[in-house]
Amino acid sequence: MASIGEELRRERVRRGLTFKDVEQVLHIRSAYLEAIEDGNFKLIPGHVYTKGFIRNYANYLGLDGQRLVVSYQDLIGEKHAFTVRTLDRKRKKAQKEQLQTEYEEHTVEKKRISLETRQRKRQKTMAQERMVLGTILVLIVLFLIWLFFL
Repeated sequence: MASIGEELRRERVRRGLTFKDVEQVLHIRSAYLEAIEDGNFKLIPGHVYTKGFIRNYANYLGLDGQRLVVSYQDLIGEKHAFTVRTLDRKRKKAQKEQLQTEYEEHTVEKKRISLETRQRKRQKTMAQERMVLGTILVLIVLFLIWLFFL
């Protein structure tokens, strides 16, 4: 069985591509592509980048990128199994219904009020604001009288 780098090199050469051609398309440095083909993975900064580069490079060449990433993980001794969490249908349906209920609660149409009612509310609000402003002005005047005359 060919190594990861040998398989990638063989396919790249078969397609007549240079490192510069691949670099322009994938935006992966030629030095990293060469390192992958030579099996010198220590030149690439981090396993995450290495796996991504291998996957993208292989997919670009028409190979199975995931299979080569799994080969790389086996090579470095990394576990490549992960747990997929699934929801059962009843739980999924209950969540969907809960979301629908919350959505309906938030989208209840507000009752439109008439123009006359809005005008009355506005007048009442303006009267309240005038009262508050008047009270504040009276308090300021009293404070100034106290400050300067007492």
